[in-house]
Amino acid sequence: MTTPPAPATRLLGLDAARGLAVVAMVVAHALPFVSARLSEAATFLLLQVNDLASPLFALVMGAAAGLVFPGPSVGRGLARAGVRGVALIALGVGLEQLDHWVAVILHILGMLVIVGTPLLLLGSRWLLGFAVVLLLVAPSVIAAVTRAAGGEAGGTSPTTSWAGNPVLEWLVLNTHYRVLSLLPLFLVGAVLARRGLRDERTSWWCLMGGLALVWASFAAELLGHPVVFSGDHTDQLQENGLALAAYGLVMAVWIGGEARGVQHVVLGPLAAVGTVALSLYVAHVALLVPVIPAFPDGGWLPFTLFVGVSVLAAWAWARLVGRGPVEAVLDAVSPSRRPPVTVDAA
Repeated sequence: MTTPPAPATRLLGLDAARGLAVVAMVVAHALPFVSARLSEAATFLLLQVNDLASPLFALVMGAAAGLVFPGPSVGRGLARAGVRGVALIALGVGLEQLDHWVAVILHILGMLVIVGTPLLLLGSRWLLGFAVVLLLVAPSVIAAVTRAAGGEAGGTSPTTSWAGNPVLEWLVLNTHYRVLSLLPLFLVGAVLARRGLRDERTSWWCLMGGLALVWASFAAELLGHPVVFSGDHTDQLQENGLALAAYGLVMAVWIGGEARGVQHVVLGPLAAVGTVALSLYVAHVALLVPVIPAFPDGGWLPFTLFVGVSVLAAWAWARLVGRGPVEAVLDAVSPSRRPPVTVDAA
């Protein structure tokens, strides 16, 4: 059992990392507008942005959970995580019903919160060990379950009726995101929070370790081990490496700048967007519904307008209004971390 963390305050670096993740998602979801017009170099760079988004979001979610869980009460902490997870699942399933091209991730993240939060009752060494084991065995589990369901990972789709179970899909079989692949980063994020998010040395280690993983993924491809399916070993090396490197860079810049009294010209706006990340996610997916048919031939105009309007509107909301509407609803429906205070009548 770990010692309950102290009450969390907003950390600009963590908000900026969350903002970077959701902006990367917005850019990735706008790529189909311009994918046919990109050079090989531009395609490569934008694919890294696409691959960065979901693992970085999972890492930041784990760090945020590590800051507040279990809190004053384990039961209330688990109840709060469960309610928020179910709410994210409902949002994700609802967004999937709309007519767009986005592979929605919110329901996967909701399941990640439900599965991952109880594990945070374990000590940090157990969490790191579990994360490493998952990284090693997850690709084999994905391949084995897909094969048992009558399909082939990276090839034919499963054919058995039980493969259509949504919980199984969210945990293992989803071809874009799955809890099995995101859980290691969630756990690592929680361990980073326990270590202290203002630790500059740890941030630099994350940056260097992440870059090493990315280079290892490139080396694996050169040695004849390309990405065969989403979630295989090469894919995990790249995506986890991108997330760790981006997180490390953002946090190192924040910590170093704060120590020197430097105003964060870039991180400040990113942090503002990060405070309304869920609202931005829901809004930009809904915005695609009328935008896609309005620009059937795609082009740089819809790409630029879509990304610009989405991100600027989120930044303006955060600056002028404050908490995002989706965040406000989630807080309203979630149990409080602390039991209600009773006041004796005079």
